[in-house]
Amino acid sequence: MIHLICGPIGAGKTTLAHQLATQHGAVRFSEDEWLSQLFVPDAPEGLMEQSTEAIAGWAVSKYPRCRGQIWLLCQQLLPLGIPVVLDGAAANKAQRDLIRQKAVDNNVGFQLHYIDADADTRRTRVMARNVEQGKTWSLDVTPGMFEMMESFFEPPIGDELESAQIIRS
Repeated sequence: MIHLICGPIGAGKTTLAHQLATQHGAVRFSEDEWLSQLFVPDAPEGLMEQSTEAIAGWAVSKYPRCRGQIWLLCQQLLPLGIPVVLDGAAANKAQRDLIRQKAVDNNVGFQLHYIDADADTRRTRVMARNVEQGKTWSLDVTPGMFEMMESFFEPPIGDELESAQIIRS
């Protein structure tokens, strides 16, 4: 079973991913954690103080590499009957469709979890997360990065929502 979580920044995706992994005995993969551990330590000095465009330009090639490695592990886990929770790679319909197709290709179930909250709540959460650096923190998100991420996310609509679990947080 593949549990795919989608939602805008600060909606609670990683919190939900932790809950689902525990609930289903699944292995959880959060892209931001992989990016933070594998690439951020080697980022150019001062990158996080640069423009959001510069940060995005640096990160754009890193996420597909994380996704590739995550999927290699999923392909080992799924045939063993071990469910996976994917926190990331679901910002638009094309990305979600790709994961749906992977579930079909691997003859496993698929569940989309769509989590959302209003923008002010999400912004407050993200800025608090930067300070607290708790269980769901992977990297600091600047106000500019928050706005940029807002523009990237395409919520599921129509057929995508028919069997989705919808959560308002």
